[in-house]
Amino acid sequence: MIRNVLVTGSTGNVGSSLIPLLASRSDCTVTAMTRDPGSAGQNFPAEVQVVGGSFEDEASLIAAMRGIHTVVLMAPPNPGCVQQNRAVVDAAKTSGVKKVVRISAIKASENGRTENTRLHGECDTLLVESGLQYLILRPNYFMQNIMMSLDSINSNHCFYAGTGDGKFAMIDIRDVADSAAAAAITDQFNNEIIEISGPQSISFHDVAATLSEIAGRQISYVAVSPDDVKASLLGMGFGEWMANLLGEYSEAYGAGWGDLVTDNVQRLTGNPARSFSRFATECLAPRLR
Repeated sequence: MIRNVLVTGSTGNVGSSLIPLLASRSDCTVTAMTRDPGSAGQNFPAEVQVVGGSFEDEASLIAAMRGIHTVVLMAPPNPGCVQQNRAVVDAAKTSGVKKVVRISAIKASENGRTENTRLHGECDTLLVESGLQYLILRPNYFMQNIMMSLDSINSNHCFYAGTGDGKFAMIDIRDVADSAAAAAITDQFNNEIIEISGPQSISFHDVAATLSEIAGRQISYVAVSPDDVKASLLGMGFGEWMANLLGEYSEAYGAGWGDLVTDNVQRLTGNPARSFSRFATECLAPRLR
């Protein structure tokens, strides 16, 4: 059976890894939904259908879902994400979609540690109670986040973070995409909520040691406070909501909140989760100067 899959948030970090994975398969077709189909379509394989749509436009959502079996639902962190997720779920029900695969967040709960955790918890509940088939993936901290520090690593031989000595089971975005692809094309894991992580919990001290070994020079991790993280982000032009959110996450991860290792990437995909060393060698080493 050929399964028609629609991906929202298709130009984001996970979406841009997921789209080629699905497009390479013979058992599904893939449609990418984006606000700007003209420019986004140039970055996707030729066999991908690109449609315009937004979470705020009900008609565009319903049109994008015409003939779709499975929706992979991704929305960026923002204070309106509950309304956005509700709009997608409602449109999916109206359009006859059978299943929604949702990319949530680690330990999502309406009583969670951070505002983003609580919002994701509310979104997860919306989907579970929708009557649709579902699979919810809750990934840990993304390894790719370290790329935001590449300028500092290359110019100052150090990077900054607000997590202290906290350890967390970082996950490679490629493993999130692999897991989402597996969830989209099989019904084996339907109606589950699955935490996914890297193979071990590590701190940024471990990250610095790995980067030093790969770069052949000393790279240091400089621990700052969560308040310093927030102030720095505000100084760089981030909005208050996002700065608060990342400050909250820094405090939570510093307290060991992300110290959660699972084998669910292998369970979903048949392959073990990538280690940070592998990620750094494959994705960071070419960018280190």
